[in-house]
Formats: sequence, C-alpha cells, structure tokens
Amino acid sequence: MTPMPEHLRQATRARTEEAGKRARAALAELAKAGKPISFTAVARQAGVSTDFLYRSPELRSWIERQRTKDGSASAALVDPPGDSSASAAVRALSARLRRQQDAHREEVTRLRKALEVAQGENLDLRRRLARYEAD
Repeated sequence: MTPMPEHLRQATRARTEEAGKRARAALAELAKAGKPISFTAVARQAGVSTDFLYRSPELRSWIERQRTKDGSASAALVDPPGDSSASAAVRALSARLRRQQDAHREEVTRLRKALEVAQGENLDLRRRLARYEAD
C-alpha cells in the first residue's frame, strides 16, 4: 500500500481540526444554554459523528465532565461505549465483506477450473467428430 501524499494528510488534519473546533463550540453553546450535554447532543449540534467525539480524548473527557456536573450520570449508561460505536459496525461489516470476497474468489477459481475441463472435453469431442466425418 502506498503512503498517503502530504497534501492529503494536510487536508485530513485540517478537516479533523475543523471538526474539533465545531465540537468545542457546540459544547460551549449547549453549556451556555443550560441544555443537557451528551455525546449525541454535541454530535448533532456540531455536525460530527459520536465516534469522532469518543475517539478524541480531549473532547471525550470534556463531555464526560460536563455530563457529571449536570448530574446526568444516567446518560453515561445510555450512550454507547467507544467499541460499540459506528466504527465497530464498520469493522464488522468490513470483516463480513472480506469473508464474502474470499468465498467468491474460491467459487470463481472452482468455476474456472470446471470451465477448463469442459472446454477440453469439448475440443476432444470436436476432434473425434471431425475424424468420424472425414471417413
């Protein structure tokens, strides 16, 4: 696998930083408005995924602290842990897709071998028929 070009790394970094700024602003807005703070609320307000918030140690700790300040510790039980986030679903689906691809590759290999055998038999029969017709 080739390494990612520098300009793409910079673009990814910039996009991540921008998402972090939006999340921090959303957290501040929710706190200022006195609204309940949760991963879902911040994600909706900022336009980012909850997975992004869970994977950012800084944002995650801020949200968890604000959540406990508000006394909404029960929200901790409602919000999914980091491993059951959208990325876990993506990993599971990716693994399933890899297994299906492997199964399809095996089937294509098997079918190609069967086709080779059938073509060989067909050629043999055509040759025998040509000899029979020549007589």
